[in-house]
Amino acid sequence: MESKIFSQLPLGVSDFHKLRELEKIYVDKTNLLYELITTFEKVFLARPRRFGKSLLVSTFESLFKHGTRDFKGLAIEKLWNDKTYKVIRLDFSNLKDFSTEEEFSILLDEYFAILMAQNEITVSKEPNFGGFSSFIYWLGLQPSNSVVVLIDEYDAPLTVCMNNPELFDFVRKKLSRLYASFKNYEGVIRFLFLTGITKFNKTSIFSELNTLTDISLSPRYGSLLGYTHEEVVEYFKNYLDRSAKALGIESDQLLDKLVSQYDGFCFEETVSKKVFAPWSLLSFFAEPERGFKNYWFESGGRPYALLEYLKSHALRHPEEYGKLKSIALTELTSSSDIKTLSDVALLTQAGYLTLKNIVGTTAYVGYPNEEVKTSMAQLYTERLLAGHLLNRLVLTT
Repeated sequence: MESKIFSQLPLGVSDFHKLRELEKIYVDKTNLLYELITTFEKVFLARPRRFGKSLLVSTFESLFKHGTRDFKGLAIEKLWNDKTYKVIRLDFSNLKDFSTEEEFSILLDEYFAILMAQNEITVSKEPNFGGFSSFIYWLGLQPSNSVVVLIDEYDAPLTVCMNNPELFDFVRKKLSRLYASFKNYEGVIRFLFLTGITKFNKTSIFSELNTLTDISLSPRYGSLLGYTHEEVVEYFKNYLDRSAKALGIESDQLLDKLVSQYDGFCFEETVSKKVFAPWSLLSFFAEPERGFKNYWFESGGRPYALLEYLKSHALRHPEEYGKLKSIALTELTSSSDIKTLSDVALLTQAGYLTLKNIVGTTAYVGYPNEEVKTSMAQLYTERLLAGHLLNRLVLTT
C-alpha cells in the first residue's frame, strides 16, 4: 500500500527531466530560480558536494531548452514566458584524468569535440584546430542573446593539480581562453551559470568575468540548495511518519534527532537560514530501520580539493575544529590562492565547517552537525593511518 501513496525519493537523481518524469519528490524552489534568472545574467555558486549542484544545473538546462515542459505545477510555470535557447552544458568533472600538460590539452580537445557533436554544433569552413578552439570560434558566430552556458564543477581540473604549480598554471591559462571568450562574446550569452566547491583566484574567471555575481553567501539564496526544516516537514511528512514508526519513537523526537544529525549547514551571511544535507537525509529516509548512519563521509566528505590539499598540509585534531574557529570573511567571499589557502577556509568550502556567526569582518565557523563531526574524526584517522603506513614503509626499506 505504501508504494501507492508515497512519492519516490529523489535519491541519486541529478537529471531534472528524469526526476519529473518519474514523479519523484521535488522540493519546489523555482520561485528562487525565477528571481535569480531575471536579476542576474552571470552567476557563480559554491557549495559542498552532494548538495544538488548538478540537479540545479540540469533544472536550468531544462527551463532554457524546453521552457515549462518539465515544470507543471511548480511555481515558475506561471511566471516564465521567455523563449527557448541553445543550451551548452559543461561538466568539468570530466576533465580530471590527466597528469601532464599534453594529456590535459588532448582531454580538453576531445571533450569539446564530443560536446559539439552531441549538440549538433558545426562550423562552416572550420579552421584546422581542435575541439576546444572550435567551440570558442563557434560561440563568436552566434546571434545576440541566443546561448545559455552552464558549467558544473568548474574547479575540478584545477584541483587535480593543486600540488603541481606549473601544471596548475598551464591548466589555468588554457581555461582562461574560454572565460575570456565569455567576456568577449557576452552579447551572445543570455545566461551564464557556474558551480564549484572552491573559488580559486588567478583563474581568469573572476577577473575576465568581472560582471560575474557570486551568490554563494547571499541571504536571498542561502536555501537554494539543501532542505530547510519547513520543507522537510512539508514534502517528506509520509517519510517522517514511516521512519518514526520504524524506530519506535514519536515524530517530534525523530525530527529533533534528524536536526542534530543532518541539519545545521549555513551558507548565508545573516546566519539565519540552516539546511539539511540532502543526500544524508534522503539516504536515511530510504532505510530508516538502519538508524542514523553516517552518509556524509563516503558520499561527499572527501572532495578531491580537500584530498589534494592534505597531501601537503596537516590536519588538526578533530577536537580543535569542534571549537569555533575565526576566519576573515574575505577568505570566504574572495578568491583563494592555493599557496595561502587555509585549512579552515577549505574545510568550510568542503562542508566540514559551516557559518555559526559573523561579527564585523570576522566569520566564526564550526561543525554543522553530528554526522560531519564524526566524519572529521574518520578523515583524521584515515590521514593518521596513511602517515603510519608511510613511516612503516620508510623504516622497512
